[in-house]
Amino acid sequence: MRQATSSNPGAVFRLVGNTELPEYPVSSSVRLDSHGFIAWEFRRYLNSDMRWNATHEVKGMWFDLAQMSHEQTPVGTLPDDHTRLARMLVPFVDLVTFKALVERPYGVLHGWHPCVCDDGTVRLMHNTVTRVVLEALTRKELNAARTDSASARKRLDRLAVAQAGVAPSIAMEPAQVYWVDAHIRDAMDREGNKRRTEAQLHGAIQACLEKVAAGFFRKSQRE
Repeated sequence: MRQATSSNPGAVFRLVGNTELPEYPVSSSVRLDSHGFIAWEFRRYLNSDMRWNATHEVKGMWFDLAQMSHEQTPVGTLPDDHTRLARMLVPFVDLVTFKALVERPYGVLHGWHPCVCDDGTVRLMHNTVTRVVLEALTRKELNAARTDSASARKRLDRLAVAQAGVAPSIAMEPAQVYWVDAHIRDAMDREGNKRRTEAQLHGAIQACLEKVAAGFFRKSQRE
């Protein structure tokens, strides 16, 4: 295994048979099913040799396959099989015609090249499509992190309200609210329930009060 050259920056190569192939950077287990749209580097496409030199027929098929790659496994790849690729197009293209279109200088698979996936299969990748996929996955992770953060804030707010009627001194201390929340979530994991119980809430509050009495928390600036 070696790092890529400047012609394919960031890639890692693996020996498959007697050929070194780049490793596809996205796992077969990763999906983009929740994405109804993708970003597209339209300026790169508008100025590409493919757009200027390929026929309209070829460009239509090329773009169709690029979109369909986002539904494949791993996402962003295509099968390294002309028969399957010809059948993926709508309307269907016969294999002889498809192969002829592939063989053109700017053909249906222009820019696509073999790669090895995490499960050992050899498929086709396109550097621009891969970059689009990686950016989409980054946005997905950021959105999930923001959602998790917002959910945590709401959960802590509800917990502080619940504590106010039982232990108002804890409800006024953010560090203690966080500690009680962590104690409850640990109890939920152990006991297998998805919503906290009153017993878990009161148990966490009691444990927190014991920690307070033992000097575990810094004294509040309000004291």
